[in-house]
Amino acid sequence: MDQSRRHRRIARRRQEILTAAARIFAQKGYAGATTKEIAEEADVAEGTLYNYFGGKREILRAIAVETKAPMEEALLSTDALENREAMIVLFERAFDLVETRLSFIRALWTEAWTDDLILEEFVIARLGRVSGQIQAYIAKRVADGTFRPVAPALGAQLVMGMFLGLVLPALRGVRPMPPPSERHKLAEAIVDLLLDGVRIRHE
Repeated sequence: MDQSRRHRRIARRRQEILTAAARIFAQKGYAGATTKEIAEEADVAEGTLYNYFGGKREILRAIAVETKAPMEEALLSTDALENREAMIVLFERAFDLVETRLSFIRALWTEAWTDDLILEEFVIARLGRVSGQIQAYIAKRVADGTFRPVAPALGAQLVMGMFLGLVLPALRGVRPMPPPSERHKLAEAIVDLLLDGVRIRHE
């Protein structure tokens, strides 16, 4: 087997173990999960699992490293947010990213409630980067006259709070993510509230 094929096989198996671990952590919590259960979920021998990871803690850290905040990834395109429709697309993409990585995000956030290191290093730090990106965007729009004067930090909190409020039930596991047919409407509602507020405007 050539080296490139071997590396692809190792990467694929490693990802399969991480995916299985995320499902088990999300179901049972980090403390309640065992490497035996993770190995069974990944359809590998428990000994094989240790060829890829040193143990359960290392698996959790690998999940944390590989799981970007959905809004962080979606906001990589903020410079292109020149109109309402582009903003709607951004929130739709963020909803899609949550769904595709739901078990990973759920596992990470669940453990963050009890593990200060995970909370600080992988949750708060990432939310801080998201907030920074949104603040920079708001400040830019205030400066060019598109937005009325508003504190960028407060605006960022409102944006993040609105989005998190809609996905939190799915992260908690009490409700599924909104189906794709509803995500456009939700994204439109977020953008309408952000740009127009709730008051009727009389011309």
